[in-house]
Amino acid sequence: MELPANPIPAVVLLLSLLAVATPQVSARLKTCTITFDDFNNSNSNTEKLYLASNDSTVASGALHVTPESDYSPPTNQSGRILYDKSFKLWEGRNDTYSDRVASFDTSFLVNFDQKIGFPTHGEGLTFVVAPELILPPPNSFGGYLGLTNSTTDGDISNHIIAIELDTFQEYFDPDSNHVGLNINSVVSSNTTSLTPTRV
Repeated sequence: MELPANPIPAVVLLLSLLAVATPQVSARLKTCTITFDDFNNSNSNTEKLYLASNDSTVASGALHVTPESDYSPPTNQSGRILYDKSFKLWEGRNDTYSDRVASFDTSFLVNFDQKIGFPTHGEGLTFVVAPELILPPPNSFGGYLGLTNSTTDGDISNHIIAIELDTFQEYFDPDSNHVGLNINSVVSSNTTSLTPTRV
């Protein structure tokens, strides 16, 4: 799977820290913006990407989450590319939630394209928020979208939140063209079909 470079920012990660408490608290919180106009080595932000699997690469101005071949279709592949800088979504006070919480916005451009002559396409792509820079779990290919596997799916200790762009219908999916909110599982908590918007 390849995320191409584009004249407009291909990936923009906007970490906007917002307070739900008083304006004084809100004024003290900082905003961080990370922009990827391309994925070339000359882009200093590209150096901050963590390739969390052996087959994930940054090459030719694009992110290659899974290996690409012109000769045989890659099967049973998953990968992760993560931003190598942590941020807090909330700030605990004595093991309880405080009045300082954060949110983030992201926008990105992705192009799914099935190679000519390859009989099947990939399952999709996820944008994941995870607590650590770790490899995808073993056997997390296919419907597990690089998030979980048959043993870990649904386990609350996963501590992951993901937005899936799903291009293959599993038995628990509404169709083969939808976006979903995943919390510790590939079975989405909420989905929206994108089929009506297909062009």
